[in-house]
Amino acid sequence: MRTTADQLRDVLDHWQSGTGPLYQQLADAIVSLAEAGSLEHGTRLPSERALATSLHLSRNTVTAAYQRLRDEEWLDVRPGAVPRLGSRARGLDGMSHQDRFAKILPGAQVPLVGLSSACPGPAPVVASAFADPASLLEATPTLGTGYAALGDPDLVGAIVDRLRLQGIPARPDEVVVTSGGQQALWLAVTGLASAGGTVAMESVTYPGVFDAVASAGSRPLALPMGPDGLDVATAVKLLRAARPAAAYVTTFHNPTGTALSEPDALHLAEVAAAVGTTLIDDRITGELALTGPPALPFATLGTGASVVTIGGLSKIFWGGMRIGWLHTNPTLAAQLRQRKAAMDLGSPAFMQRLARVFLEDHYEETLRWRIASMRESLAATVEALGEFAPEWEYRMPDGGPCLWVKVPGAHADRFAARAADAGVPVAPGSAFEVVPGGGAARFRLPFYLSPEEMRLGVKTLAEHAV
Repeated sequence: MRTTADQLRDVLDHWQSGTGPLYQQLADAIVSLAEAGSLEHGTRLPSERALATSLHLSRNTVTAAYQRLRDEEWLDVRPGAVPRLGSRARGLDGMSHQDRFAKILPGAQVPLVGLSSACPGPAPVVASAFADPASLLEATPTLGTGYAALGDPDLVGAIVDRLRLQGIPARPDEVVVTSGGQQALWLAVTGLASAGGTVAMESVTYPGVFDAVASAGSRPLALPMGPDGLDVATAVKLLRAARPAAAYVTTFHNPTGTALSEPDALHLAEVAAAVGTTLIDDRITGELALTGPPALPFATLGTGASVVTIGGLSKIFWGGMRIGWLHTNPTLAAQLRQRKAAMDLGSPAFMQRLARVFLEDHYEETLRWRIASMRESLAATVEALGEFAPEWEYRMPDGGPCLWVKVPGAHADRFAARAADAGVPVAPGSAFEVVPGGGAARFRLPFYLSPEEMRLGVKTLAEHAV
């Protein structure tokens, strides 16, 4: 029978990779697991003797490590009782999931420059379609009842064709049409997660996932991020140890703009397949590549991993184009299709018909136009940052519409409050963090707006928000 010491040893695989004495490295490794959510508040830890035996250490080393953890309030040790993770290991702070999500939504008042939401204005074909729908749709469409609860068949066919162009061997019975990517995400998470279980995700991530996890009665497991994106080496250790029902991964990552290399993606998918974790591959911005080709979808890697692929039109065509989709195995797709129909009787038929035309006839040209516009706005943003805020730190994104900006010495929420007062609302880093501190001193800076608006926005932030 495996002991808690053996289980902790598995999670602490390769823990002797830091600096300093062994007791410090051991204490730091346990803290890292607590910060990631793999060990949560109240978790029972092995006795000093048991952990020393399991890790082949002297008991003095474990005693010193536990003492360090106790001194820093990471460990609660009472006479005669087993040690437990203490008050600092509480995971998400007291902010509600709704409050987190509200931080990325535009407010009621029209701002000077609105930068809180990473949603684009309409592409030219969208403006034309709403000005003259008959120019895109058939002249005398068959209206029927106006319901398309299980997805307009023509739209489903267009989605299948798009997925196949991305390398995914999709079939119509594997596709669920949704009211945007947010609904696809909510359906996927709540359909896979279970009460008391875990859902893995990057340690800073899209805030829309938090409510879905909470609705399922699950808790988040933070997968550490490095300077260039997900720390896959550590992430796979956590997957092996926690075996979560699902792992939510965004490409291009929201908010950092990073993407996994193909070897890293393959490694992550192989481990997910081995431990039975379904990958939720959020590709809402997955084709908005700025520096190279788009990252391959997990469903194309041939690892045998269970994958739910999420896509949509809002980030390419228009934020108001609330048509998305998910692709998965036929059984799960059928279940989620029925759940979606029970929620809203289907996405609006008119928007589904427009989406089919956009996918079939205007996708590639609009994608090229959107990427060219983003590159132009990004160049203006970087130039403005260099001129007005040269001390701010960021990494150039591989793709997607955002910079993840650090303002040295700033408090993220206070910075965002001052930015809103100045008429340039932004989303603070706290909205994206799975555990407190992941978004410290940072804010998300989307660059969908025109170069002139981006320059004005950065100038105003630098002058009034710091």
